Amino acid sequence: MKNNILETIFEISSDLNIPTVILGGLALPAYNVARTTLDIDVCIYVKSQKKLDLFLNTLKEKEIISHQNPKIQQDLFVVFGLNSEAEIWLKPCDSFDWDDQMVKKIKQFFENVYVLSIEDFILTKLARMDRSSIDISDVLQILIANKDIIDWKYLKYRLEWKGLANDFKEIMKSFDINDNLREISNEILKKYNNS
Repeated sequence: MKNNILETIFEISSDLNIPTVILGGLALPAYNVARTTLDIDVCIYVKSQKKLDLFLNTLKEKEIISHQNPKIQQDLFVVFGLNSEAEIWLKPCDSFDWDDQMVKKIKQFFENVYVLSIEDFILTKLARMDRSSIDISDVLQILIANKDIIDWKYLKYRLEWKGLANDFKEIMKSFDINDNLREISNEILKKYNNS
């Protein structure tokens, strides 16, 4: 996953003490799921316009610029440089902002690159206003690959917090296409319900 723009963004955010995670398909390997993607989606946690401006100015020093004039209340902006581009999100999902629990549960993926916890990543996929079949497929694959390490109590709490518990249960029904997948679905729902 060597990428100069991504490395530079994480280097700068680390130097500025700005919590930063990769999102989308690029983050999936951190959850034991592979999907090819060329999109670079990064989310930064800044609380003030002053901190955002400092981040942007530091990026500019490294020849990474935005043609927009990003403001703290926006959802995202795009930066260009080092022969690539990246979407930088100011909140982890279009339907909610960062919260302290989410920040505390950020996990190191490798070196200087971080991701959301498995549970919060699932939450971002399910809470998307434009949730697609790819998002649902990603969630199902993440659940299968991580069913024994997910913090089910935390996932349940987070899904209930956003009113997505019923969505989660409905998505689990999509496993119901053969006996083997039905067994996995029953195991996951049992873990979820017993949390």
